[in-house]
Amino acid sequence: MYLLGLAVLLGGSEASELRRWNARAAADFETAVLEGVQVHPDSLVILAALSGEQNLALGHPVLDEFGNQVPLSDGSIAAIHSEWSSGTPQVFGRTFLLDLGVDRAVDRVRVLAGETAVFSRPEYFIRGYRIEVAEQSKADFWHAVAEARENFLLNVDTRLDGTWLDVSPTGEPLPTIGRFVRLTLTRQDRSNWVVLGEIEVYGSGYDSRGSITGTFTSQEPVNVGRMRWRADAGAGTSVQIQFRGLPIGAEPAAWDLLPHETAEVLFAESEPVVGVQYRAVLATAFPFATPALRAVEIDCDPVLVAEQVLGSVQADSAVLGERAAFRYSAEVAVEPDNYGIDLIRLEGATIAVTEMRFDGVPVSFAAFQDSDGVAFELSASDRIAVSGHLEMEGAGVFVRHQTPLVLSVGSRDQAARDGYVNWQIGRQDPAATWTVQASGARLQVLSRVEVSPQPFSPLAGEELTFLFVVGQILEESELTVRIFKLTGELVRKLQRLGDAGQYQMNWNGRDRNNQVVEPGLYLYEISVEARGLTSNRRGAFAVAY
Repeated sequence: MYLLGLAVLLGGSEASELRRWNARAAADFETAVLEGVQVHPDSLVILAALSGEQNLALGHPVLDEFGNQVPLSDGSIAAIHSEWSSGTPQVFGRTFLLDLGVDRAVDRVRVLAGETAVFSRPEYFIRGYRIEVAEQSKADFWHAVAEARENFLLNVDTRLDGTWLDVSPTGEPLPTIGRFVRLTLTRQDRSNWVVLGEIEVYGSGYDSRGSITGTFTSQEPVNVGRMRWRADAGAGTSVQIQFRGLPIGAEPAAWDLLPHETAEVLFAESEPVVGVQYRAVLATAFPFATPALRAVEIDCDPVLVAEQVLGSVQADSAVLGERAAFRYSAEVAVEPDNYGIDLIRLEGATIAVTEMRFDGVPVSFAAFQDSDGVAFELSASDRIAVSGHLEMEGAGVFVRHQTPLVLSVGSRDQAARDGYVNWQIGRQDPAATWTVQASGARLQVLSRVEVSPQPFSPLAGEELTFLFVVGQILEESELTVRIFKLTGELVRKLQRLGDAGQYQMNWNGRDRNNQVVEPGLYLYEISVEARGLTSNRRGAFAVAY
């Protein structure tokens, strides 16, 4: 763990409180935890170069010719449990197939004898063998890399035996690219069983996967903002990064199972925290190619929006896919040196808040749509600058049996100084819950659809509203509304991305050429495409002048 210097950033007309943690020099990366990666002198993190002594086969499956897995890559040659025994001299043509997972540059193979036969038979080694390699893209095309028609050595080592077929002018083994390694027994005799203990494979190039885990810490609680990174990843390589906060007096959460794919995200855990850990996973499908991590930057603000925000919710008789009333409560602690609260966000479901109170006094607010949920801007006179009890009442549509409503607070002053709203994510009240429990049967992928008004008049300034509920979809998917004439001709297509929730998409009555459509009967199709499958709902509506 290391504490980096915090560079003060400037924003607006006043000095911003925003600070930035940086990892972009070799010294920054070298103090992190490195597994299967190395720090290059050009101040970037790349996959570790193979030393030639790393057994690439360890832990990967080995199958016999019948498709049965055999224990020949478990790192042990112990008798019975970690070896394969023929039990008979009839071994001609027996094969063992090793899957390395990705293509490797293989330049050495070792086959170690087991232990069982040491105590019972004088001869149990391989009389003759052939070793072949196949690439992932050409799994049926085998390239012979080593062969011995007469073998009298207990353990096979292609580097020491001189059995490697492709060598340089100086006699060095030339690597062969491949994911699959196959050992075939090509000789037998009536007095010789075969007992194998382990198959080992070695190669050159880079390791196929590695990670770096770094830690930024603060001497005071902070509100974490934008997190950025720079990486180079060519064809067949990737860099994925994860973040987690270091809570005050508690253990960090498990690593997010969904690594970030974009180069900038906002911190998405409860705050304040006293540090952030990042974990970058580098991978390659090619032996001699590596991605590179160049920099990690994390914004943090030692001036908090509030010292603490604890949220909880009550929603009586919530039913999946149906509108349900809820009451949200938050215990808010605000100190004089905090920004104070004039922005509030609830994320997790499609909701509408109709009333807000602070310590029983009504609060004036205006709703707006934030990228992660519904947000509310408080009037200047209702800014929350002291500790107290916040209440919100409203209704929402819940599409999962358990839906957390996560509360975040923000400050217009902070946003003006730093150029973006650095939401401070609250915590669930330990004495209650902020998760809505909904009953009912599991929703279809595309359930209830409402189209209004009927009939629809674009010349009267109206918009046609498609209101529909998407269920079951956890990943972001494509949601599409198509409008057709009765002849089947496409009039307009509306699109957006989303997961499970309630959605509203509006149409102004104009076609693809921005011309108002003629009155009459029209058809619509709403579709959700996820995991390669498409769910549709169709219907009709009327346009009238």
